[in-house]
Amino acid sequence: MSTKSTYILKFLNVMSWIAFIGLCIKAGTLLTSYGISMFFNEVGAKNLQLGLDLSQLKAYDVVDYSIMVFSITIITILEALVFYSVIQIFLKINYVSPFHETIGKLIQKMSAFSFLVGIFSNVIANYTQKFTAIGIPLPNLTEHIGLGDAFLFFAGILYFISQLFAKGIELQKESELTI
Repeated sequence: MSTKSTYILKFLNVMSWIAFIGLCIKAGTLLTSYGISMFFNEVGAKNLQLGLDLSQLKAYDVVDYSIMVFSITIITILEALVFYSVIQIFLKINYVSPFHETIGKLIQKMSAFSFLVGIFSNVIANYTQKFTAIGIPLPNLTEHIGLGDAFLFFAGILYFISQLFAKGIELQKESELTI
């Protein structure tokens, strides 16, 4: 492997760790802010995390507010699991013979987590239309629920790669048996 590729892979590994840790912090912040807004200070709903203001939704209905916060938290956790799978691949990959069943399963997990993020994001985007139709503003919500269609497309690409990887594993086993 060339030196340039080695540096790029190390950079991607570091970026995966940063994204994973950032998403874990975001999920923890959302849950903590939710707890504070529900039990200690109602003003906490005005800035749950990075400008996410769901105070008017909380004033409208606490159950809808709770569903929205937990849905955003689940999306964030699933995004963190995608990056955790990337980290696991960096930890377990052998660049001499990269086609291993463990790596293939991790790619399939990434595809499944991305698919779930896409589905959840699209469901929540449709769920929020109910509130915007009755005039409840939900500023900055799109930034937190993500782009569901992009994750669905990403999941499809990862699934394709996992199938190619499965074929590579099969070919690698056949070549090991013939030697």
